[in-house]
Amino acid sequence: MHRVLACSILLLLGAAPTAGADTLAEVLRASGLSPPAGLPDLDRPIGSHVIVGERGPTIVLYDAGEPGGSARLVALRLGPGIVTRVPLVWPRSAPEGLDANTCARVDSMRRHADFVVATAHVNPSAACTLVLGRDLALRAVLPGWPVATLPDGRIVYHRNQIHFASFHRLALHLFDPARLVDTRLHPRKPYQAARTAHLARMRRVYTEAWCSAHNHPCDPDVFDEHLTGAVLVNARGDALVFAVAFDNTTGWSDAERWGRLEPFRELRVALGRWDGRGEPPEALAGSLVAGLGRARNLQAEPYVAAALSGDPELRDLITAILVSPRPPNVDEARWLATLDPRWRDAATWLRLARLIDVPDELTEVVYVYAGLRPPARLRYRELPRREFEGRFGRGSLGVALEPAALRQLFGALPE
Repeated sequence: MHRVLACSILLLLGAAPTAGADTLAEVLRASGLSPPAGLPDLDRPIGSHVIVGERGPTIVLYDAGEPGGSARLVALRLGPGIVTRVPLVWPRSAPEGLDANTCARVDSMRRHADFVVATAHVNPSAACTLVLGRDLALRAVLPGWPVATLPDGRIVYHRNQIHFASFHRLALHLFDPARLVDTRLHPRKPYQAARTAHLARMRRVYTEAWCSAHNHPCDPDVFDEHLTGAVLVNARGDALVFAVAFDNTTGWSDAERWGRLEPFRELRVALGRWDGRGEPPEALAGSLVAGLGRARNLQAEPYVAAALSGDPELRDLITAILVSPRPPNVDEARWLATLDPRWRDAATWLRLARLIDVPDELTEVVYVYAGLRPPARLRYRELPRREFEGRFGRGSLGVALEPAALRQLFGALPE
């Protein structure tokens, strides 16, 4: 049986990034809790807070700092005859830039094994994860957000990225809160065939002129990639699987990216569902108008014209759509035919299909890891998505975590 224990799926009694209007006592009462007499901060307004109450005494994490001043995170454990209050002491090992103020707006929290894991939003590409021990003391600050947890409490987390960088490299780590050991999972050397081939392509793209124009470090090992789904962990906690997409559009011209790839996304999907025979389905018109509307909003008309310059007739047909607002209450197919009757002809759409065809935007690769439990040797296999599906089918990636699949991939199962 496979499971995903992602920290984004939480059972919270309450979670409120308040602006300091509520006192701690009011927050506790609103969650159905009786404020213990004599507890510090009861009558003072508090900042953001999260409360988790499943499986045992309630845990509360809140910011007791002065409004507009420095944050002061405090953890509480409340239960029958139990009151534990622990101000969080920031460890010296905390990553640079992740101090109490940066990590104050904790918006999710959960128990796992002997630990409490709380995550604070920093920006769309960064988060701060706090790992508290059984005594509620802060054991570690992780530069990222959890994507899965293992049964023994270890955390698979997505490392932070520089939000405004010209690239976003995926980095997954495995953190052991019991031993305070951080292990890099992805990317992991030695690289295997799919990543090696993509790096070779990046070496061809990353010329000195290109890197200078795009503010890129020109390291072929650094490129855009992202998770395409959940990280799945097996019940033993010694294997996991996930899929990654490599971005193949790096190095494409603006005409290729903004003139051909982006404006015709919906149309390529609709064309793929049509056998090219008979009258063009109305879905073609709707998808074309939708994509060109987005191109208009992005002011990408010059790139579209450049991308279609190989067929001036089709370029002019598309330009007419871009410059002519659709009348209200007129469906897309009828409107296109009013602009030009050639839109009723299948031949027009088939010519356009050839003109807007693009190489694969992404290369999707599946990674399977085994031997995650010490002292076993950590190993991984990399399979292009098509190869993975050829072996294991098109269902859940979790099939790769079955003992038979692990033996097929790694030989003898890691002990």
